[in-house]
Amino acid sequence: MKKLFLMAVMCVMTMSAMAQIKSVDVKANLRGDFGLGVGITMPILENIDFAPNFNYYFSDGTVFTIDGDFHYNFELDQNWTVYPMVGLLWFHWAPEIGSDYNKIGANVGVGARYSINSQWSAFAEAKYQWVSDFDETFFSLGVNYKF
Repeated sequence: MKKLFLMAVMCVMTMSAMAQIKSVDVKANLRGDFGLGVGITMPILENIDFAPNFNYYFSDGTVFTIDGDFHYNFELDQNWTVYPMVGLLWFHWAPEIGSDYNKIGANVGVGARYSINSQWSAFAEAKYQWVSDFDETFFSLGVNYKF
């Protein structure tokens, strides 16, 4: 598990070296189990962001996802932004007994972000993940630090 976590952190760091980072995100994921996530947000075009993240779930065995979502931002006023999202993910589950599952899936959802000040914002997301035999709807609450 430590090797996989280190690999995910290295991937995020490599992507951040290649592109301009808009923010660093930390979130709690609420679904059938509880998870924590960390990621970055990078601007692609004027209203489009790419948000890769790593999510670890506290469940039976080892469960994590590596997601890459695209957000289309609608600025409602100076503090509120709403964004639909779509992306891909890699799902990994290693039960305590049995074989590991590694699957590719897709995400679709919506999120809202509130800017607290020039550097901090809070966000909430609702997302559906299509993963063969592991489809799930979940909610995320988090904060991000803007650069």
